[in-house]
Amino acid sequence: MNYKKITLLQIEYFLAVARQLNFTEAAKSLYVSQPSLSKQIALLEQEIGVPLLLRTRRNVRLTPAGAVLFNELSNITEYIENAIDKCKQPGLGENSTISIGCLDGMDTSAFLPVIIRKFQKQYPQVTFVFERHTFKTLREKLINGSLDIVFTLSFELDNVLGVLSDEIYKVNSSIVMSSQHPMASSEHLSLEDVKAEDFVLISRDESPKGFDSVIAVCRKHGFTPNVVKQLPNVESLLLSVELGLGITILDSSVRIHNKNELKFYKIEDDSMSIVIAWKRENLNPAVSLFVNSALKGI
Repeated sequence: MNYKKITLLQIEYFLAVARQLNFTEAAKSLYVSQPSLSKQIALLEQEIGVPLLLRTRRNVRLTPAGAVLFNELSNITEYIENAIDKCKQPGLGENSTISIGCLDGMDTSAFLPVIIRKFQKQYPQVTFVFERHTFKTLREKLINGSLDIVFTLSFELDNVLGVLSDEIYKVNSSIVMSSQHPMASSEHLSLEDVKAEDFVLISRDESPKGFDSVIAVCRKHGFTPNVVKQLPNVESLLLSVELGLGITILDSSVRIHNKNELKFYKIEDDSMSIVIAWKRENLNPAVSLFVNSALKGI
């Protein structure tokens, strides 16, 4: 059941009465009027749905339900005070470990080293663990809490519940083809120029929104691409393009090892963002330190 209407004030009032078994003395200890105290106890009993106190002219006793509630909550004030004291301690998160994930095909050299160096200068005690994964694995590891922070493309986490993100770096989309392709000698190419070509793409299972975004930008230019192969990761995609199995559309953050084997043609009206993303409920205190540091000055 949901007891959202129960307040800490009501619990404090109940505990005071339960300890003293006297409304008058409890009201004095709380510096409130007895009617105010009685009203809050009544609201608490109403919300819970069972009586907590037996009131007679001579005394006040706990009901069985009241005894259980008192036993369970008797230390709550101490817990709250301890929690407040802990949150006020200096250096929170400075001895933590942050696990960071990046896309396996992403060139992070344009932004990540700068972010890490700036953070380490301010928080040298924080330990980092870095991982690279495919779209799907990276997304799943963030959602299940295996990774604290990920750097990925903006469309990957659009509308994912419980995940927060912010833009780190802007990238453009490009047509990518083998340098041996008959059209690769052209100085400029548009999507309309390649509408009759075979396309190879990251599989829709791996990146549903990434796959759909490629289809959408092609349709925006008046055609539906002929997708001859869907592949599980960026490295497989680049190899297939390099070997002439088709052309593709990728963002400009992709790491390229054999640059002479591929040609890139910028799509002027299509761009996206690299984002830093983290879960709203992540309790690692170093996460907020890192995110704030990464976004400062961007």
